Formats: sequence, C-alpha cells, structure tokens
Amino acid sequence: GVDDVIRKPVHVREILARISAIRRRAQEQDSHIEIGAMRIFMDGRDPEIDGQPLPLPRRERRILEYLAGNSGRRVTKSQVFNAIYGVFDEDVEENVVESHISKLRKKLREKLGFDPIDSKRFLGYRLAL
Repeated sequence: GVDDVIRKPVHVREILARISAIRRRAQEQDSHIEIGAMRIFMDGRDPEIDGQPLPLPRRERRILEYLAGNSGRRVTKSQVFNAIYGVFDEDVEENVVESHISKLRKKLREKLGFDPIDSKRFLGYRLAL
C-alpha cells in the first residue's frame, strides 16, 4: 500500500524527514534488539548489558543502534556518518566516526570483556556477536 505521497517540488530534507518517520513507525513494533548479552533499544534509551544499563553519549548510542539495526552486514564509515549526522552536515568531518567508535569500543570492552565491533579496513564495521 501507499504510506505517503510527496508533491513536487520537494526539498531533500523533507524526503529524509518522511523516511525517518516511516522507519520510526516500523521500529515501534521492534523497540529493541538483543545481541548476545546486550539489549539495544531503538528508541533512544541506553543499552543494557546483562540487565545493567550502559550510559552512552547520544552519538555513541546512535552508532550502536545503527550497527545493531544492520546486524550481520558490514557498514562503511560514510554510511555510519550519514545515519548519525545526516547527509548534509558539512561542519563535521567523517573521521569523527572513528573517534566515536573508539570510545564506544572501550566502554563495551570494559563491560563485555571483548570488543564486539569488528572492523576491516576499507570495508567498514559490524557487530560481531
């Protein structure tokens, strides 16, 4: 069926906002993803490891949510950047993703005892649980 109709002319930000709204509605049914000992909530709450909350800054939490939502697939740094910062954020460099992932890895390693984020140079990142 039809979910939405857009009349031309339309700005790209309008399309992206509508896509986000549709995704949000679709994710309401599956509000969390369980991967190993982690429960990752897709609604902005901090993830839990063995039932204990793991407080994360917003960007790190969104990266973890994005990786969990693409579980089993490798995602590039550009894909992560676009999902977290948006396609048109020109004030931030893509390399900030590496910094956020490094901090996220450290926190997950402390709680889990291992690094669940697998990375391959030039191929991207994925959750390896």
